[in-house]
Amino acid sequence: MKRIFLVLLASIGLLLTGCSQMNSAATVGEEEITVKLLQSQVDSILEARKSVDTTQMELETGEALTRGQLTFLIANLVIEELSKDAGIEVSATDLELYKQEIFQSIGGEEMLPSVLVNAGIAPETLDKVLRRDLILRKLSAGAREAGSDDAAVNELVQAAVTKKANELNIVINPRYGTWDSNSFTVVAKSPAGDAVTDK
Repeated sequence: MKRIFLVLLASIGLLLTGCSQMNSAATVGEEEITVKLLQSQVDSILEARKSVDTTQMELETGEALTRGQLTFLIANLVIEELSKDAGIEVSATDLELYKQEIFQSIGGEEMLPSVLVNAGIAPETLDKVLRRDLILRKLSAGAREAGSDDAAVNELVQAAVTKKANELNIVINPRYGTWDSNSFTVVAKSPAGDAVTDK
């Protein structure tokens, strides 16, 4: 009877593990990136492409698009954790000023949809992209104030991001590939998975 009970416990454990893997695209430390979130971001990008002229754009599709978006979501979490360690805060005013800077550099706010599509950025994640850029800017500014030149600043920031990613222990659902800490990207496995697809 005891043996049957242990077998049942083991089976339940395997079932729960399987469910977790099905629902999780990746984990970054204690944070989980769900398959649902990843799929919604891919869907959002594909929907946005319908409203702009993409004939002159080289756009990611299929599994490459999925891996790119998963990399984006992972990078956001890593840099957020890095900002906590460094005590960096980004205010609503910081974001608004940066948006105006971006609009000016791309020729006006009306150009934003096309720019986002070309860059593979889901419209609803714009603030997260800008926040991430501002965190990296502030990290760079801190390194310069400490006396580092531009070349050293880039190396210091890259090293800090890589170190934090390694500390957080990034785990990728095998269906999407594997984490490459050198390139800071999700890379394809062979054969690659197809859990998130273009529609």
